[in-house]
Amino acid sequence: MTNVPDIRVVRTDVLIAGCGGAGMRAAIEARARDAGVVLLAKGPVRANHTRMSGGRYNVVTGLNPDDSLDIFFDDTIVGGSGLNNQRLVRILVDEALDRAYDLESYGLVWERKTPTDYLVVGSGGGSRLRTLGSFDEGIGVSEVMLHECYRLGVSIREFQMLVDVLQDDDGDVVGGLVLDLRRGEWVVYEAASVVIATGGTSQLYETNSGPAINTGDGIGIAYRAGAELVDIEHMQFIPISFVYPRSIRGYTLTEPQHYGTRHNDVNGEPGKLLNIKGERFILKHDAKWAEAGTRDMLARAIMLEIIEGRGTPEGGVWLQPDPRVFEQFLHERPIYSKRILENYGEKAARFQEPLQVMPSALYTTGGIRIDENGRTTVPGLYAAGEAAGGVHGANRLGGNSMPDIQVFGRRAGLAAAADARERGAVSVPLQQARARTHALESALRAAEGVRPPHLKSQVQALMWNEVGLVRSAPGLTAALAKIRSLRAEVLPRLRVTRATRVLNREWMEAIELGNMLDVAEAMSVAALERTETRGAHYRTDFPTRDDARWLANLYVRREGEGSRVERRPLVTIAPHAALAAAQ
Repeated sequence: MTNVPDIRVVRTDVLIAGCGGAGMRAAIEARARDAGVVLLAKGPVRANHTRMSGGRYNVVTGLNPDDSLDIFFDDTIVGGSGLNNQRLVRILVDEALDRAYDLESYGLVWERKTPTDYLVVGSGGGSRLRTLGSFDEGIGVSEVMLHECYRLGVSIREFQMLVDVLQDDDGDVVGGLVLDLRRGEWVVYEAASVVIATGGTSQLYETNSGPAINTGDGIGIAYRAGAELVDIEHMQFIPISFVYPRSIRGYTLTEPQHYGTRHNDVNGEPGKLLNIKGERFILKHDAKWAEAGTRDMLARAIMLEIIEGRGTPEGGVWLQPDPRVFEQFLHERPIYSKRILENYGEKAARFQEPLQVMPSALYTTGGIRIDENGRTTVPGLYAAGEAAGGVHGANRLGGNSMPDIQVFGRRAGLAAAADARERGAVSVPLQQARARTHALESALRAAEGVRPPHLKSQVQALMWNEVGLVRSAPGLTAALAKIRSLRAEVLPRLRVTRATRVLNREWMEAIELGNMLDVAEAMSVAALERTETRGAHYRTDFPTRDDARWLANLYVRREGEGSRVERRPLVTIAPHAALAAAQ
């Protein structure tokens, strides 16, 4: 195979990569503004992280008199260890309710206590009950949005993977280069606006809770295009996930408080975490919040127990649920109950015996730097959802991702449509696209070399061991050197076993690995730079939080074959109690 195939050119106003909640919400808004919209799904349209989630949604509904917008704001800033972009957080809390109503207008049914009152429960790290849910969990959220996209006439293209954004001589984005995996052809979309909504980077880690498509594509693509990343050193690990069997290891079991009475009562007790000695070890780390604390603290505490030899032989700890909450858990979380039954047995599913749990890579709290309307530092390029950074700071509260993707997905779609209308028609540099396709097809032409799954497993093990929950300068330095070596020496020598462009999963992994290594480098560089412990970033050589030096954001930009890290002051609004509390 020596010739690169022809490139098909398609014109649209707004190109959106990613068919999860953020991408669909951007598509809905842009299409409602009469923009031509193409929404790319890397695989089947229903394969996305939103669909896999519990669908829990933090919002101040007015039903809890003890809650307020300011308290929600405070919780988010404190939960993010003070690194959040406060302008974005203010928008999040102020607009979350309207976006919850939007979902209901699409057909979602939020759970209710009465026909007129929503059921409001708690989530990890929240000081008040403010979380909505639906019986269909993330499936319901994604399904109603998908049907709204169809109703509005959004053009949805399945099995089409964004490979790169294309830029003109001024660096402005003018479209995207896409691999159509179903047809085995290259497509260039000419578009004045491109929205990155491809989700996070959980596949960087060998134990993870994300779908196979979460390989950091959009973050890597934006990074190569010159976009700044912010807070990328902070990777959130869900505290409790399945330990076994291997087929489901790492799949999220949500949060301990859902296994106790604190789910409905902020003064209640969460499910208890116990080590192999039967000790409630979490009290050493946070005696006040215990198992109801933030995800970063819980995950770190569990991992330290395992590393220090007080875990189970299978590599976990025990979660002791409260049998009294079984019926409610089954009622609210039937999908989770089914998974526990299938993998841990009936007694565990009925909360009659403890469950083995372990941390798992879940959510990229940092990402592409955006402004209030989803604009990145590259003209014509937008981002929303987990691919974007700034909202969550150093740690995300449970239940905050759903309002994030709705609020900022809508804003990105609105801005992208308006800017596409203002820019008008654009023209892509096809020569740039052809050169890129030729380079990417080298893996199909290679007679010998390294297979993508082998490289991927190396990257995942390296990140889990050295850039995971427990970090240090020696480990990070070694990881960074190895990542750069793999990118320079192994990535160009990848070989796939089938020389076909049609639904070639191995070739798709080869392309994904370029993104994974770019993001891994940025994450490692920033983690090495931040010489403190904060949020999801834990350094054994700097185990304390250092506000005097590090209450600031780190921005990473690609420079040549390396990375430049810059520390800048926080993005704040008017002085507020939250900042003092975060400090």
